[in-house]
Amino acid sequence: MNNFKRFIFSSICVLSLVSSCYAGDAALPSSNVAKDSGTTPADHVLRRQRGLDVLGTLTATDNPQKLANTLEREYGALGSFAVDFVMGDIWSREQLSRRDRNLIVLAMLGALHQTNQLAYYVPGGLNHGLSAVEIREIMTHLAAYAGFPRALDAMAETNRILAELGHGPGPGGFTGSERFSNAERRARGAEVMGRLSGNDAPNPDEVLAAMAGKLGPLGEYGIDFAFGEVWARPQLSRRDRSLLVVSVLTALGRGDELDIHVPAALRHGVTTVELQELMLTAFAYAGAPLAVEGMRKVMVHVQ
Repeated sequence: MNNFKRFIFSSICVLSLVSSCYAGDAALPSSNVAKDSGTTPADHVLRRQRGLDVLGTLTATDNPQKLANTLEREYGALGSFAVDFVMGDIWSREQLSRRDRNLIVLAMLGALHQTNQLAYYVPGGLNHGLSAVEIREIMTHLAAYAGFPRALDAMAETNRILAELGHGPGPGGFTGSERFSNAERRARGAEVMGRLSGNDAPNPDEVLAAMAGKLGPLGEYGIDFAFGEVWARPQLSRRDRSLLVVSVLTALGRGDELDIHVPAALRHGVTTVELQELMLTAFAYAGAPLAVEGMRKVMVHVQ
């Protein structure tokens, strides 16, 4: 595909992402020039109301308008867009629960090393139905897909925020991971990889042999650690972990890995619509180019 055709295709994808945000607005007034108090279009009033509703549930404030005013005063048009587009258009969509969207955002922020934004979305996770255990597990899983430095930084900030909210560790601190033998890790990893690939009864040695031929020793640690220890932990469901991994890979632009984990997410119970919503969320939190690439991967695997 030459550069001009690629530009046209990407532009169409971006327009499709934006237009899908309004797919549920058929009941809006037919005229976009209808005014509220003579100045504000009626459909914008609705977007703002939706945005304020999300701000209210995210921050547990009973005065989201005050927060919106602060965002506009401090950030100008960017603050308006944060309320009206990010919250009013994206977050208010009913095709994905606010719990799941919060999980996706936490994973993306950790992957992008945007720990300052966790001050909003860690409390928001609790408000939207994630437990403190699940939020910490997001950061634990992050280590296998975005690296330990980003995972440790994200966990440090997450722990600080959760402690302030009354969800700190006990007097003895946190409990470490379970201890498994190498044979146990290998067996657990093969089971996870079997579910990912659609082969529910894999032979661990055959799985390793197939990976080792392409990845060398990295294949062994991928099975034993990423799958055998991280993926197999019970603190998040396999469905949640698939949402998490697809979010991280999208935010990092890892298209080849999405070819593995988008089909795996479908096997774990994530729907096509939910994957599309994930990419819409990525539009707001990782940018349109990465969201477009992610949406292309989703559409390839659901056709």
